[in-house]
Amino acid sequence: MLENFLVLAEANTASTGGAFGQMLIPFLLIGAMMFFMFRSQKKEAKRRQEMLDGIRTGDKILTMGGIHGVVKTVNEDTYIVEIAEKVKVEVSKTGVNNITKKESK
Repeated sequence: MLENFLVLAEANTASTGGAFGQMLIPFLLIGAMMFFMFRSQKKEAKRRQEMLDGIRTGDKILTMGGIHGVVKTVNEDTYIVEIAEKVKVEVSKTGVNNITKKESK
């Protein structure tokens, strides 16, 4: 019985290309997994940057802190957001989570 097992093990290593072939498969799988992970992160970062660049005066936004407001002024790195009547706060562009409603033109 042990002889049959050794013959099967020998045949298996011969068909896959030996130890190098067996070591190559996990590296290829890890490489493919990393490629798809970085690709999806890059796509998400690009989508978020396009969203931040598209915010204009009058858009309703949601901040990371959960505050809803209307953009009154767009500066280089910040927005002036009105969160209540005559109450304005300055919000960093990276602090914006989502646009809830675009201004219709």
